[in-house]
Amino acid sequence: MLRLFPVCRSTLRLQRVTGASYVSHRGFGTQATRLPPDFTLFPNFFTVDEQCLLLKASLKKLDTMESGKFRRRRRQFLQSYNPQPSVNPVQALFLPDDFYDFQEGHFDGVIRRYREMHVTAWPEDMPEIIPLIERLRELHPNGEIQTHILHLASDGIILPHVDNVEASGTWIMGVSLGDERILRLERSDLPEERYEIPLSSGSVYIQKDVVRYDYRHSILQSGDGTHPPSEGKQRLSIMIRDRFISPTP
Repeated sequence: MLRLFPVCRSTLRLQRVTGASYVSHRGFGTQATRLPPDFTLFPNFFTVDEQCLLLKASLKKLDTMESGKFRRRRRQFLQSYNPQPSVNPVQALFLPDDFYDFQEGHFDGVIRRYREMHVTAWPEDMPEIIPLIERLRELHPNGEIQTHILHLASDGIILPHVDNVEASGTWIMGVSLGDERILRLERSDLPEERYEIPLSSGSVYIQKDVVRYDYRHSILQSGDGTHPPSEGKQRLSIMIRDRFISPTP
């Protein structure tokens, strides 16, 4: 359920309390404001067990593309790795940052400290994730899609940007796994219109049309000065989008 509450300043923030979700508007006056147009959030779409399955499959795909050096280091580490029972089971699946070959910067400078790859097939020895992928298909619009995995280091970040309209379709879906981060949406022609949405692990969001191309979006670091400081942790997103179809001449 979405509830709207007025606070101060012109920022929208989606928060979770005791299993419910609400949106609060930071603005002058008392009138609550909705989320940006064409944005949908499903806060608790996947259970913890389902999140673990998706994360294991995603990390397995990413790990196969890294060098033998990193694969050997991970195998050696796992021989003695024993996560504490108190550790979140999803977060426990990530190894320390040093055991991944994170890239320092994306070709366009937007993403920092990350691993990524396109996915055309999921691991054949993990058929249990297929029903989870099918559940996602029920949410997104029909069309030819492409799937992309993005793994951010504990200090990884995505800077404000608008997707390239010549290389993207009209919608994108994101599955959040691991550390909760803030998705910031800022209208390109009206920067004071800004929304900040916590993306918890297991949540799914869909951006399309107006919010996809009229708003800059970014993923903030933990404790960036705007929000309470916290120990940053790794985050992985499964991104599904429709393919761009060139107009017929």
